[in-house]
Amino acid sequence: MSKGKIQYLRPVEVEGLEIQEVINSNHSFPNHTHGFHSVGVMEAGGCYCRQSGAESSFVRGGEIALFNPGLVHSGVLPSRNSLITYRVFSFANPLIEQASRDLAEKEGLPEFRSVVIEDELATCSLTQLKHTVVAQAGRLALDTALSRAAAALLTRHCEITSKVPKTKEPVAVQKTRDYLTENLSGKVSLKELSQIAGLSRYHLLRVFREATGLPPHNFHIQQRIEHAKKLLRTGTPFAQVALESGFSDQSHFTNVFHRYTGATPSQYTYGQ
Repeated sequence: MSKGKIQYLRPVEVEGLEIQEVINSNHSFPNHTHGFHSVGVMEAGGCYCRQSGAESSFVRGGEIALFNPGLVHSGVLPSRNSLITYRVFSFANPLIEQASRDLAEKEGLPEFRSVVIEDELATCSLTQLKHTVVAQAGRLALDTALSRAAAALLTRHCEITSKVPKTKEPVAVQKTRDYLTENLSGKVSLKELSQIAGLSRYHLLRVFREATGLPPHNFHIQQRIEHAKKLLRTGTPFAQVALESGFSDQSHFTNVFHRYTGATPSQYTYGQ
């Protein structure tokens, strides 16, 4: 059973900014990705954010974890008795794109160069952003705090233009991704996907994981969770959210949602 305190902050003045604050949690996260930049500030304890057991992927108190959109990562505690306290700042793509234009007059999404960093200035600017949101200090103060945090991250830890050429995603993978995103029912089969992609089941599993970092099943669960988050933010009843997100019942939905977010649907909806 997971323990600890969790709350969400979503300032109405800035669309696309979400702050998750977690205190004394023993929850571990499975491999997953996000479609946006995510920044985790570890305040106490530590966890593995990529490969479990790899020293280079361990985030300690006082350090920051930087996740680019699409980067497969996790959050695995070193032991069952471990507790961690941290904040996660999620920035929707339009916020980062605007910051990139303002700071470097360049279009597109920048990329973090490293996953684990230690940067007192970035930590302080992110902490100030959180305090500004909590204080409800007004749009100007919030815009200022957000701009300072973005500048600390992008100018010190980002490549405005990726050094790594983007390979064109196989058409079969794109068709599979689109189908999974459009069909959130849990009854999608591998046979069905192989027919959509025009590949054998084994070939599809290989190329899909090579392209996305996740097997189709995990990718599909994430799409359902992201859809559920959108519905929860609009105040949709939990039972309806579960149904529209492809879960068999509300209990199943709650368990899977908690596994991937560290929060119950109620905590996510009401902020605590």
